[in-house]
Amino acid sequence: MYYRGEPLDLVPTLNLTRIRPLLECTLSLTHPIDVARLTAAITATQTVVPQIMGRYDYRHNRFEVETATAADVVEEYTASHDPGRVQLDVLAGPQLKVQVIHHADYDRLRIAMGRSLTDGEGFKHYLYLLAAAYDGQDLTSFTNERSGRKILAYLRHPHRPLPQLQALPTDPPFPQLHGDVHHHQGEAVISRAESQRLQRQAKAHGVTLNAVLLAAYALALCTLTGKQHLVIPCQVDLRLHGPVSAANVVQVANLTSEIPVPITVHDFDTLGDVVQRIQATVTRLHTDLAYLTPLVEIKRMSRALPPQWVRRLAAKDHATAAVSFANFGRVDQSRLRFDGSAVTQVTFAGAYHTMPYFQLTVSGYREAWTLAFRMLGSEPDYQLGIKILKNVVTQLNQWGRTA
Repeated sequence: MYYRGEPLDLVPTLNLTRIRPLLECTLSLTHPIDVARLTAAITATQTVVPQIMGRYDYRHNRFEVETATAADVVEEYTASHDPGRVQLDVLAGPQLKVQVIHHADYDRLRIAMGRSLTDGEGFKHYLYLLAAAYDGQDLTSFTNERSGRKILAYLRHPHRPLPQLQALPTDPPFPQLHGDVHHHQGEAVISRAESQRLQRQAKAHGVTLNAVLLAAYALALCTLTGKQHLVIPCQVDLRLHGPVSAANVVQVANLTSEIPVPITVHDFDTLGDVVQRIQATVTRLHTDLAYLTPLVEIKRMSRALPPQWVRRLAAKDHATAAVSFANFGRVDQSRLRFDGSAVTQVTFAGAYHTMPYFQLTVSGYREAWTLAFRMLGSEPDYQLGIKILKNVVTQLNQWGRTA
């Protein structure tokens, strides 16, 4: 059976040679999970999101669902044999993989989903749906809305011109670091107390926490690479700007656009200086509806051209950024419970980027924030990634404690 892809499903597949188009989440539970019940829950979610069992047809931008079952999705490991990462080929399918890592008295779930199927917010929608199915909730009344047409019609005035697409620079800011190439991952946690300080500081300065995180990231890149002029894409979740969906509608879909944010770091700049400039720039770009331009262009081309041509043309103006930033936002802990087993910690991350492509991801859970990256590179590349994480955390903690 075939399920048609949407125009924005093409965007994550523009650079398959450099980026594995995946989303990944690790959940630490307070108790062991019932694997048979989890498998049944995945089967139940398939009635709402059937594409999870399919392969992504790259040529035709569609999902082909044939014989895969939930048993093909779930893998079990002991803690001593934890593979440390998910291996998932979206072109071969399925689009979902769940690893259950058994510890002595609790379990961890490592869940990955194809980026061609959904974005960060849509990934959370699926996790909430999975938890509801595990708890025995009837999903027959749920529907999955993947189309962006309603949002586009809601947001765009037909006579209001949109700004032109800004081409992303593709020159990597990182030096070429040689060595054997391996898969690496890095994580750092900003505690609940420090996060609350950051929230108070951001509110006092009239800026968003997302702008603060982006500023700290830009400063870290400048400090470690010497690059003072950066363009970092800032994600915009179209769900927040479109019409409100019904309670029984999930949006496991690609409904996130990007705004390339030009950032200049001057000598002797503080984080406060940079964040004010970023906030002003992002506010202006939002006011101009710059986040709609990529969606409109992709949608326009998709009406007249086959997917291969759309990718070829879109790649010219929508090149993969050498450095990127993804904020998964806060995870609703009340919707992420597996029966009596609460989730103690959640870590989201994007795909494994092949250096010099690098992405920093941020997610919030129980008032604490986790910064992470996934990388395919050498040991020196990995050490550079860890330095970026530590630099960002240090700057955020220092700024949060300023009077």
